[in-house]
Amino acid sequence: MRRHLISSVALGAATAVLVIATSWFVAELVAIRFASSALTALPLAILAAYLVRAVVAWVHGVISERASTRVKEDLRNEVVDDLVDPRRLGPRPSSSQLITLLGPGMNAFDGYIGRFLPQLGLALVVPIAVIVAVGLTDPLSALIIVLTLPLIGIFMALVGLMTSDKVERRWAAMERLGRHFADVLDGLIVFKVFGRRQEVGIKVIGHKHRRESMAALRIAFLSTFVLELVATISVALVAVSIGLRVVDGELELAPAMFVLLLAPEAYLPVRRVGILFHDSQEGATAAAQLLDVLEHPHHDGTIGAPSEPVAISFNSVRVTYPERTTPALELGSARIEAGEKVAVFGPSGSGKSTAMSILLGFEKPDEGAVTVADTDLFQLDPAAWRKRIAWVPQVPRLVAGTLIENIVLGTPEATEADALTAMADVGLDDFDTNRVLNESSHDVSAGERRRIALARALVRVRVGGAWLVLLDEPTAGLDAEREHQIVEAFSQLGTTLVLVSHRAETLAMVDRVISLTESEVPA
Repeated sequence: MRRHLISSVALGAATAVLVIATSWFVAELVAIRFASSALTALPLAILAAYLVRAVVAWVHGVISERASTRVKEDLRNEVVDDLVDPRRLGPRPSSSQLITLLGPGMNAFDGYIGRFLPQLGLALVVPIAVIVAVGLTDPLSALIIVLTLPLIGIFMALVGLMTSDKVERRWAAMERLGRHFADVLDGLIVFKVFGRRQEVGIKVIGHKHRRESMAALRIAFLSTFVLELVATISVALVAVSIGLRVVDGELELAPAMFVLLLAPEAYLPVRRVGILFHDSQEGATAAAQLLDVLEHPHHDGTIGAPSEPVAISFNSVRVTYPERTTPALELGSARIEAGEKVAVFGPSGSGKSTAMSILLGFEKPDEGAVTVADTDLFQLDPAAWRKRIAWVPQVPRLVAGTLIENIVLGTPEATEADALTAMADVGLDDFDTNRVLNESSHDVSAGERRRIALARALVRVRVGGAWLVLLDEPTAGLDAEREHQIVEAFSQLGTTLVLVSHRAETLAMVDRVISLTESEVPA
């Protein structure tokens, strides 16, 4: 962007010189033809100046379009890299928001970077050069331009205040439409089963988006009319002043023509900025939101993670999310010894999942610290630390591929024999190893999906070198026999085990229970 702005200013300066030269040549030609019919080389000079001006404008447009393409590509890559960066902390943005930002939002960058910013460069350079040239020729006309030019800026500011609100409302309507459509797609099967039609809802939100778009366009058209009117009146003031003085003999024809030709050029770049302002607002709004996506804390640890089980301690840990008035987790002091099997127990909202997120390095405590063998967890390299973790979330995810590919996911060195052993330990030995699964997981039950994830965790411990096992409701949806089989399989690993569960049978199989209490909501 910095290089693009510098080139815009440089090309704007070249344009200003060509505008002044062209106006001077035309004015001289008209004055000569009025005085005599002698032939001169000025027509060729005018033609050459216009051709060079056209080439400069073409180069300016090409550079701007290429800059827009590069910025969009770089920003898209930066956002995607940031989303998959293991050092990212905090919640991820919603998929529907990202689709809107990286799709229509990035496309609106063409208006912002490709047209508005280059015109802004012209608006900074050309009027100043024109005023200086006019001032050297006719100070009174330069004074009129200096006094009237700010009027366009004032009207642009007033229009901008109104436009900003309308564009933000239009952008919010577009995001609502995207979120609603994404939610409908997610729940399409449920809606179909219960006969709930969604055409009306999508139609209503679509009409809201249309109304907001038309409101923004109305202001854009009206503001264009206002800017054109102010510029026309300003040029008319200069023209009337020049005409009267030419008639009175106070001003020669050549300088009068020169000033008259230059006066519109002083207002034109500023008017164009006002016109393109509306085209740029959507791109600027999308850019601000994308920068908000990129603005978050990072995991800056560089220390290598222990390769063997060590003690993990929570020391006065407190986590509060921005949208909540009460802490999501408050844990005064807790220590998990190496190889110990611990259950985290508490009511909904007490911070069990938040504690898991902290151990995974996805959330950083606002207060207190979590230490791994007397080293702050967030001083450890996050990628190296997560290699030592086998994690089974509440809703395990599958990828498109065979059952074996899903079990060895994350452990590329694992073999099919390793996967078959883990399958037997979790009760999946009767499954077809070549069975192809899909990402939606609709072709397996909730219990089967959980057992696949548990087998994946076993492989990660036995082959991948993980020594910390985190299980979030690992036996939900399983019968008592499967539950006992799975708990026994993980008990024999010799790893540190931290599980979240509400089932009394599961809690009875661990060494110790850490109880969490729900934060009180003040009246």
